[in-house]
Amino acid sequence: MWSSVVPQLPVTDLAATQAWYRDVLGFEIAWAGSDFGAVWQDRVEIFFARVAKAAPGTCLCVRVEDADALCARYRERGARIVSVIEDKPWGMREFTVEDPNGHWLRIGHPIPGQTRWVVRPGATADGA
Repeated sequence: MWSSVVPQLPVTDLAATQAWYRDVLGFEIAWAGSDFGAVWQDRVEIFFARVAKAAPGTCLCVRVEDADALCARYRERGARIVSVIEDKPWGMREFTVEDPNGHWLRIGHPIPGQTRWVVRPGATADGA
């Protein structure tokens, strides 16, 4: 049984990336080497691997307690918000931040009283 997932994102500048996650998103630097490093916050850890050429495009979906408050805080800290906060049809209130490497963090919380789309074991995404 899985207990957690730790994404590893490709980055061109490890120190600058860790500093951005610390200064803008409020993470702490967990460790850093010459080619690998990590940040953490609460129960979340993100690994970074230095690459020579940028490889943007990874999207991490993150559930939080209060997406509105976090969006406001990130905006104040200069985060690039690429999708404004709004209610989504899948029952989440979310916004999207782009990190310095072109990776997206879709951050949101469940909308109280709305049914979220859930695919149960043995079912398909279309409900069959």
